[in-house]
Amino acid sequence: MDDLRKDNPRATSPPRYVERIWLEGDETKPEKSNTYDRYGVEDGTTEAQDFVTFSPAVFQCRFQQPLYRYKFPGPGVFRCDLTNLVFVMAKEAELTYMTLIWDEDLLNSGGKTPAGPLFQIKSAVEDALTQLRFPHSETKEAMKDGALSVADISDEGMSILKPLEMTETHVVVDVPHLSSFGLVWHIIKRFMKNNRPIRSQLMLYLRTPIKELQIMTVIVLQDNVPLHEISRQQNGAQRVRIPSHCQLDFGHKYSIHVDPEDLFLQPMHDEFSPRFGPNYHPTFEVFLDTSTESLNLKLQDQSGKVAWENRLYLQEARWLMSRRKPYSDMQLISHRSALSNGISPATLEKLLDVLIENKILTDEQIASVSAKPQEERAREVLQMVQYKGRDPSTILLAALREVDPVICKELEIDY
Repeated sequence: MDDLRKDNPRATSPPRYVERIWLEGDETKPEKSNTYDRYGVEDGTTEAQDFVTFSPAVFQCRFQQPLYRYKFPGPGVFRCDLTNLVFVMAKEAELTYMTLIWDEDLLNSGGKTPAGPLFQIKSAVEDALTQLRFPHSETKEAMKDGALSVADISDEGMSILKPLEMTETHVVVDVPHLSSFGLVWHIIKRFMKNNRPIRSQLMLYLRTPIKELQIMTVIVLQDNVPLHEISRQQNGAQRVRIPSHCQLDFGHKYSIHVDPEDLFLQPMHDEFSPRFGPNYHPTFEVFLDTSTESLNLKLQDQSGKVAWENRLYLQEARWLMSRRKPYSDMQLISHRSALSNGISPATLEKLLDVLIENKILTDEQIASVSAKPQEERAREVLQMVQYKGRDPSTILLAALREVDPVICKELEIDY
């Protein structure tokens, strides 16, 4: 088997100084999936009662993807509250998992297309994980078509795992080894014979206002896309908490409508199609005045049928935005002058080690810094990292907090 199956010491612990990062919503941890009611005890199914729900640690790794990590205490059935994956464990083990980009050419060659995110799963204990349950977004009617299966993808290619069971919420498969796994559809069975509605979600995010203008992002996706994966890409926008579920049809065009009607919207309509990352761009945008406190919003299909409708109250989301601490990249900007003058050469060398280890700066960039006069090097490094965005800035400030806590305390830097 390929190296995906070999013990990998980096698979069970993140690189040094890769900071544990909570993104969006709650100030202390990531938002849990908004589809919890489908997986909790409220639905009365046997499946809803046979697992323990856990919250994994979340780390930022290479390519800005979140890395989930959890140490399972022993045999049992465990559900991740951020991804809705269910793990059946035979023994104690620590697992790491993250989403990858689908190779759609590989899938299409086998008559398949993505039906959920692709998860790479690693552990130093190869035989600890015996079964996986993948959240799906099919309705009861579509479940009868037999279009769902699980792709097992490695360097050796792709094999298809036949489901042992398909519940109202999950597809269950045995795990022959550790690899990359994800739900797939049989193209002909799902889209050419019976193109049925799919369980979907409509997510709203309020962006940071600019003077009197505030844009609200509307994202329409299948409901088995993890909320955490969506929120982390919204650049600090605050999620508006609303009932999000609806049923939509692939290939149909949808439009949004608002009251008051004088608000500007774009685009006028968009075709609904499967999307499983890596990027979750806005489906629609609503342009608001910062004085707008509430509005009616509805999503309707090409025939005018309303698929989703809600009354929105924006005060809570704006209040949550006002309580946030400054993001790391903003702190680098506001304290750049003081940090440039206050970071010693010895501290800078330690910070450079961290930036190299976490692949934030390239060899060429390090060489460029070294060519600068000593008094300009710290400023150059801070500027490079700040341009790379929030997560690299967070890693830098976490490292600075450890190697020089005095300057962080003096400047009241809180990453």
